[in-house]
Parts: sequence; structure tokens; C-alpha cells
Amino acid sequence: MSRGTLPPFSVPWKKVMRLFLRRAVWLMAVILAGGLLGATLVRYAPGYGVDERELDPRLSQASVEALRVQHHPNANLLGYYAKYLTNAVRGDLGISESTQRPVSELIHERFPVTAKAVLLGMLSAWSLAFFLAMLGQYFRGWVFEVSSTLLTGFLLALPSTVIALLFVYFRAPVYLAIACVTFPKLFRFIHNLLVQAYEQPHVLAARARGIGPVRIFLRHVLAFASPALFALLGVSLSLAFGAAIPIEALTDSPGIGQLAWFAAINRDLPLVVNLTLLVTLITVAGNSLADYSGHLATRAS
Repeated sequence: MSRGTLPPFSVPWKKVMRLFLRRAVWLMAVILAGGLLGATLVRYAPGYGVDERELDPRLSQASVEALRVQHHPNANLLGYYAKYLTNAVRGDLGISESTQRPVSELIHERFPVTAKAVLLGMLSAWSLAFFLAMLGQYFRGWVFEVSSTLLTGFLLALPSTVIALLFVYFRAPVYLAIACVTFPKLFRFIHNLLVQAYEQPHVLAARARGIGPVRIFLRHVLAFASPALFALLGVSLSLAFGAAIPIEALTDSPGIGQLAWFAAINRDLPLVVNLTLLVTLITVAGNSLADYSGHLATRAS
């Protein structure tokens, strides 16, 4: 290599693999802890292990004792959780106590409904937030700022349950309720990010050279904002999925949220543990995506 030439770019694969393994171990630890905490809340909730059939005066004492024995294997929480993890590795997620159906079958039926609602809600919220944020760049002024602040502030002040009840009253789709929950947070972040991007020196220089607005947006603004937008995508995923739980429960949508509410009401320990692990996995994965994108943004800057 001649003097004055730069060495070829090399990817530090050892550091990348070490970071990946560290994050994978942290991810598994958080998921396992979340499942254990969910199982603890159900196991030690008042009335756990009490079957309403025990109140039937027609049952004999032997029948009542047989009903109580059915809940006895789950009395030792740590033992139950260790057995559950062992079976889960082999693909057995257990049997729901309230429905007497395999948990994997219930999740397989309900998860596509929730996934579709979350994806459509995120797509609607992102489209509207990005459109209004771009609109604010062309119609700058106090009118747009005040009106957008009032709109997003009003939506932020509404709890997810109130939004769900409004959509039940108007018989609107569930994904629009999820979009209403995620939209105000997305809009404020995207709006501030675009304002910051358009104030960068290289963007001002491109405008001074007479470059068109479309080319400036694609070549300069998006290049500056893309790492932060990827981070926001991970956060919005966990936010939308978390909002789908109470919304589906209140709107009676046949998804994971309704199933989680049913499992909590019936103190269905196998079902609650699996749903807790599923929700924790999606939430932590979304936050990990946001964190990793944040590191990319830091390195890029």
C-alpha cells in the first residue's frame, strides 16, 4: 500500500458478535424475568386455585377435593415455572386451565388478528404523522404549531380505554384506535426531527445552490433523520402492541388482548405465563431495535 492511501474498511466482527451475544443474553434474561413476574402475580392473587364449581352444593366432599387437586401441581411456583420452561423448549406450551385447549393453539388463532391490527395501526399513524410533519415544513407559522399542539395534546390526554370506548360507540375498526394512541407521540417526534434536519448546514447550503426540494428531502433530510426514524419504529412497535391489549379487550376483538383479559379474569396460570412472555418478547425486541438504531445514530454523528 502506497503512502498517503487509506487502509481498506474492515468490520470489527469480534466486537459485533460480542455485542450481539450480550444483547441476546440480556433479552433472554428480561423475557424470563417477565414471565416469572407474571406467573407470580397470578399465583399469589386472591382467590387463585379456587374453582367456582366448589360452591355447587350437589358435589360431594370427594368431588371438591378432586377439584382442588387439579390446581395442586401449580402450587410450587418455581417448580411449575422450571417445568414449564423445560416443556416449552420441546414445543409444549401447556394446556389452558379455563378452556382446556392447548395454549399454542389459542395463540396461533389470536395472534394474527392482533398482528394485523397493530401493523395497520402503525401504518396509519406513521402515514398521518409523516404527512402532517411534512406539511408543517411548507406551512410554517403559529397557526400550524398551535393547532397541531392542541390536537396531539388532546389525544395524549385521552387514555387508551377512553379511546377504545369511543371506537366501540362509533363501531370503528380496532386498528384506527391503535393509530390514535400512537399518532400523537409519532407526530411530535417526527416534526421536531424534520425541523432539526432542515436547519442543518448542508441542507441550507443545498437550498442556496438551488437544488430542488424533493432531492433535498431524499438526499439530505432522510439521510440525516433515518437512524432516529428507525429508532422510533422500534419504540412505536412496542407502544402499538401495548395499546392493543386494553383496546382489544374493551372492543371485544378476538385477538391477544381479549385472550389476555380472559386469562387474567379466570386466573389461568399457563395462559398468563405464555402471553406475558409473548408481550415481553415483542416489547423488548422493539426497544432493542430502538436502542441499536440509537447507537447507529450516535456513530453516524
